[in-house]
Amino acid sequence: MAGIFNNVLGYIQKYKYNKRFFRKSLVMILIMASIPGLIIGLSIYWIATNNVEKELQGLHQNQISNRAANIDDQLAFLEMTVSHWAFDSKFDEKLKTINFAYNYDTVQDMYRTLLSLESAHPFLQKVELFLDKPRPLVFSTERYTFLSNQSDIGNYESLLQHDKSMFWMLRKPQGTGKQGLAIINKIPGDSTEPFGALIATLNQDNLLKVLKTLTPYDEGVTMLFNEKDEWNLSSSGAGGSELDLALKEAYAKHQMELGEAAVKDAKPESFLFDYNKISYSVSYGHFNRLGQKWVYISAAPLSSITAPVIAISKWILVISVSGLLFALLLSWFVSRRIYHPVQRLMTLLSGEKNDEVKDEFAMIEKHWQHMSKESETMRHKLEEQMPLLREGFFLQLAQGYLISLQESDMKERMKRYGWETEDRQFVALVFQLTGFANLEGRFSQGDESLVTFAASNIIDELIRSQYEQAEIINFHNFSIGVLLSFPLSHPSTWLEDDLEQVCQEIIRAINRILKMQVTISVSKWVHNVKQIPHLFEEVKQALVYRDLLDENQIIKTEQLSKLNVYKETGYPFTLDKEIINAIRNGQESGAIDLIAQFMKELAANGSTEFMLQQGMLQLLGSIRYASLQSGMNPVQLFGSVNLFEQLAQIKEPEEMLKWFQHKVIGVFVQEMISRQDYHFKQIIEQVIVHLREQYMTPLSLESCADLFGTSPYTLSRAFKQITGINFIDFLTNIRISNAKSLLIETDMKINEVADAIGYQHSYFNRLFKKYEGITPSQFRELNRTE
Repeated sequence: MAGIFNNVLGYIQKYKYNKRFFRKSLVMILIMASIPGLIIGLSIYWIATNNVEKELQGLHQNQISNRAANIDDQLAFLEMTVSHWAFDSKFDEKLKTINFAYNYDTVQDMYRTLLSLESAHPFLQKVELFLDKPRPLVFSTERYTFLSNQSDIGNYESLLQHDKSMFWMLRKPQGTGKQGLAIINKIPGDSTEPFGALIATLNQDNLLKVLKTLTPYDEGVTMLFNEKDEWNLSSSGAGGSELDLALKEAYAKHQMELGEAAVKDAKPESFLFDYNKISYSVSYGHFNRLGQKWVYISAAPLSSITAPVIAISKWILVISVSGLLFALLLSWFVSRRIYHPVQRLMTLLSGEKNDEVKDEFAMIEKHWQHMSKESETMRHKLEEQMPLLREGFFLQLAQGYLISLQESDMKERMKRYGWETEDRQFVALVFQLTGFANLEGRFSQGDESLVTFAASNIIDELIRSQYEQAEIINFHNFSIGVLLSFPLSHPSTWLEDDLEQVCQEIIRAINRILKMQVTISVSKWVHNVKQIPHLFEEVKQALVYRDLLDENQIIKTEQLSKLNVYKETGYPFTLDKEIINAIRNGQESGAIDLIAQFMKELAANGSTEFMLQQGMLQLLGSIRYASLQSGMNPVQLFGSVNLFEQLAQIKEPEEMLKWFQHKVIGVFVQEMISRQDYHFKQIIEQVIVHLREQYMTPLSLESCADLFGTSPYTLSRAFKQITGINFIDFLTNIRISNAKSLLIETDMKINEVADAIGYQHSYFNRLFKKYEGITPSQFRELNRTE
């Protein structure tokens, strides 16, 4: 003992007392602990001891009431949770028509839903779903089972016959073999003819643990049962005990003594009960659960309640005297404990070596001022970033990424960015720029974002000069969105008057500065923030109805129904076939010219952008079909990209034509040429053999093409590509070569030689002189002389 005391004393002596706050706190605690301690101890012993037992019993009763109220709240929350499940969209009328044997995704979703429901409350042990239609089955978190046993079907269908849509009962869940308290809720919750039920079985162990809190001592017992005594839960076990039966009898007797009025009042009551020479303090109360009255009884031995009083009475004087003797030591330890947070703060601020600091709070004040400056700096940085944050928020709002938020949440976020949202109405506009392909070198490919940014600045300047609450949204694809907000009192005729004037001014400014055309889509009024994403979706869709013959347009979504946006336009079927034939013949430039003519005919009768896109998509489908007919795989030919999706994103006719040239026609023609090379090489070899054998007969490009089953154009192009010279020159070379042989080796006359190679005499002389530079006669004389 002496060794321990010396160690503690040495530890105290080593501690440094140069800290101002520590010295002050130590002195104050010494004063507070020394003199009042003895006075308080004597007062507790002589005055408070007589009242402690009564207070402890009252405290016990209040504790029981509070814990019973907590259990009641948990059961009420469980009932509310289960009642909400029945109104979930997953448990609506669609379940009657679902074939679970084939709808794997629905089954998996139901497993996840039941697993989520099962973990919604700690009281729940197992959640089952019974469906009577189309075929009786039971869903659990592990599996689903179709019921075939009539006894099982009858048990489950009896739940649907109950007069209440939600009720408690004691039942045995499928597959457990153990009865438990369960709450049943019919589904759908709003149906007068339910076809199923959610069965939530309670975890008996967890419920008993909570019930045991009604007896906050190691001894005693707690029971819970309904007024009809259909089931009984007891902390003493499933079978109960003799004490349980005795308590029930005592409870019934006490109810009779209180009378009917007190019973109907259903307030928690308590009474003393003797059993086996032990006095119990019995508390009971009632829970009203879905029209049933549940009774809880808590019995604790009085000795357990008053035991602390007896011990305290004996030790009060000892503790008081001991407290006085150890006041100095305890004061030091308490002061050390009080100072510990300050010491930790000092260590964080100045590091491990803080012995030089004499005034702790001066040091804290210094660091506090430094942190205030840092906070101010961060606040300024946040203010600088606020425009970017606001721009990002409204871009997400317009694109529908915030649609999952509630109306109040959206309004709260808009308020953070300086927007008034109460009693306001909103209108959305989208500005679509066109004509980028006709700028003729002013902007290059890849400057789309730059052009859109310049247009958004023009719109921002003109809009903000007219309206107080407006937000410009740059979509970076030649389109700019504008969100305007006005009070509810704003006149509805504003859309036709003031806004149209502003739009015309913006159109003129963009035409003058950027040399591009503008199509403006204007939405209707809405009063809810949550409808703003739908407004932008509507105005974007309305842009496809712009007239291709008009350069600048203003489209109002409310007037689309009055316009003939779906007027009939003729599809150029003849040009469609000509384009396919040109592609198959390898005429790339001709196919492009035909596509340009195809687009002009589509737009000739005031066709809209939507109708043009539909026509071009149809043409793309025809080309893909032609590739299939030619034995080509479109996926291998055009790659894994979605050509239809790419084409649908193009707005301008000129860009569509360029896209067809580079992405479709050029690829198709090149593949046709590469596939035809080998085939034509064989044909050309056969043609050359034919020319060498039949050069003396009348031959022409057309006759050879007919003979070998191809067109003159295709044969001429392939002959030139493979041999390096055209068809006529090759045939002429063969005939001239044979003529030279006949002139040298035979004595045939010149006209006979001409006839032998298939030429007339006069034409042969001119042609021979053209190729050899001398006449046939001169050639014969020259070669014979040599």
